[in-house]
Amino acid sequence: MSPSYHAQLLSEYLKLAPHLEIPSTHRFSRPVLRHPDLSPNNILVNSSSDIVGIIDWQNAVILPLGLCAGIPDHFQNWGDHVSETLKKPVLQLPENFDKLSQDEQDSIRETMRKRLVHFYYAALTMKHMPDHFDALRNENAMLRVKLFSCAGAPWEGDSLSLKYALLQVHQNWPTSLGRDDTTESAPCPVQFTEEESRQCVDKREQEQEKLQELSEMKDVIGIDALGWVPDDEQLEKSKRIAEAIKEGLLAHSENEMERAALSAHFPFDDHDEDA
Repeated sequence: MSPSYHAQLLSEYLKLAPHLEIPSTHRFSRPVLRHPDLSPNNILVNSSSDIVGIIDWQNAVILPLGLCAGIPDHFQNWGDHVSETLKKPVLQLPENFDKLSQDEQDSIRETMRKRLVHFYYAALTMKHMPDHFDALRNENAMLRVKLFSCAGAPWEGDSLSLKYALLQVHQNWPTSLGRDDTTESAPCPVQFTEEESRQCVDKREQEQEKLQELSEMKDVIGIDALGWVPDDEQLEKSKRIAEAIKEGLLAHSENEMERAALSAHFPFDDHDEDA
C-alpha cells in the first residue's frame, strides 16, 4: 500500500488542527502526564495485591487533559451499548444460565467482566479525577483524542481510522467543549460528499465486523490480545486449533489470491516455533 493517501489525510488534519485548540482557560487544557500503556503487565503488585510500581514509561508524554483523556485499551469496553452509557451494569446472571451451553455461559461471563472493568475504571476516575471523568463524557473532547491519536500514530497501512475520525469531526462541527469553550466557530475546513461519507462508514462497519471475528477466533484458540498463552500445554492446544482454522479457511477460499494470502499472512501462525 502506498502512503500517499495517508499523507493526503494528514494534510486535511493539519487544516483542522488550528480550530481544535483547547482554550488556555478551559479545565481540559491542564497539562497531564499519562502512562502510554497502562496494561496489567505494567502494573506491579505485592502478595497483598497492593500496587507497588508501574513500569514502561518510555513513551510517556505531557499533553492537555483534553488530548489524553480516556480509558486504557486493556480496561475499556467502548462499542458495547451498556458500557458507553457509563452506567453500572447488571450483576445478576440470567435465570436460565445453568441451562445454557458452556460456550454461552463463558460468553455471558466475559461480557459481564468487560462491562464491570470498564464501569469501575470510570467510577474511580469520577471519584478521584472529576475533570478527567467529565472529559470522558464529553463527545467532542473524546473525538479530539481519537483524531490526535490517529494522526500521530505511525502509519502501518491503516488510513481508514484517520479518515473516519476526520469524518466524525466534520459531522460534529463545530466541536465545542461546552460552556467554558469561548473559541469562535468557523466553517469546517474539511468537507466530505455524501458518497464519500457513506463509503467510509460502510468500510468502517466491515472493518469492525472483521475485528470482531478476529477477537472471537482468539478466544477459540485460547490466546490473549497480544498472542500469549499461559503455559506449554495451552501452546500446543492453541497451535492445533489455529492450524485447523487455517485449513478450514483454505478449503473454503474462493480463488488462488485468497489461498495465497492465507498461506503467507495467516494472523495466528507461530513465527517463533523453530527458535
